[in-house]
Amino acid sequence: MKKFVTAALLAGATSAFAAGQFSPLVSYEHVYSTPSTATSNTASMINATMEYTYPRSLSVYGGFTFILRDSFETAAQLGSRFYTPEPLFYVNGIAPVWSYVGLGANVLDNVAFFPEIGFRIGISDNTRLDLFMKVYNSNDTAYDRHATLGAGLTF
Repeated sequence: MKKFVTAALLAGATSAFAAGQFSPLVSYEHVYSTPSTATSNTASMINATMEYTYPRSLSVYGGFTFILRDSFETAAQLGSRFYTPEPLFYVNGIAPVWSYVGLGANVLDNVAFFPEIGFRIGISDNTRLDLFMKVYNSNDTAYDRHATLGAGLTF
C-alpha cells in the first residue's frame, strides 16, 4: 500500500500539466560533527546545482559538489526535496518560510547518501534562502556519519 501511495504522490507532483521552473542553487555546508572513526579531515562543501521546482511541493536538483578536506575533491550531486504546500509562517509578515525534507547522494568513489531537512525563506519574488542540515552515510569513512549545517541561495 505504501508503494501505491508514494507512486500516486509522485505522479501528482510531477504531472505533465505542472509547469515548474529551473533555477540555480548555490550552497555552502560546514561539517560540524564527525565520528571518531573518520579517516580524513572533511571541513566543508560547496555545491553548485540546478534545481527544477514543480508547483506541487517537489523539487529535483543535480550538479557538482566541491569538497574541502585533506585534499580537494569534486563529486556529482543528485537529490530531491518535498516542501510544505503552504508557508509555515511569514518573517515580518512579508517573507514566506517553507519547511522541507529531502534525500540525495554525492557520487564519489563510494556514494555518500544523505537525508536533509531545512527551511526555505522567500527573500524576494525570485530569490530564496535555504537553511539546512544533512547527515552523510557512506562506506567511505571520510564521509560516513558526517553532519553538516548549510546555507544556500537560489535565484
